[in-house]
Amino acid sequence: MGTPVRHFTATTEEGQVFTVNIERDFRYDPYRDFLVCTHCDWSPSLLTTRRLLDMAGEHLASAHGAGRGLGQHDNESFRKARLIMLPVVAVLLIGLLIFLNS
Repeated sequence: MGTPVRHFTATTEEGQVFTVNIERDFRYDPYRDFLVCTHCDWSPSLLTTRRLLDMAGEHLASAHGAGRGLGQHDNESFRKARLIMLPVVAVLLIGLLIFLNS
C-alpha cells in the first residue's frame, strides 16, 4: 500500500511478537496514513476519529492475543531521511533568503 513509517509491536504470553505498521502513501495530498497488520490482512478504513495507536493496540490484543508491551518506533530509514533532509532544506532556504536580499 505504501511506505512503512512507524511500527507498533506487542508480544503474546509465549513471547511471539506481532506488528502493525503505519504506511504512508505519498501519491495523495495531503499524505494519507494507513494501518496494516503484517500477520493478517487487517487494514481498517481510516474514516474514523479514533487514534491510530488505539486501533493498533486493540487489533493486536483482540486478533492475535498480543496485549503485552505495546510499543511504537519509527522506521529507521524514514527517520534517517528526515534527519538528513531537514538540515538540507534549512541551508537551501537560508541561501535563497541571502540571494534574494542581495
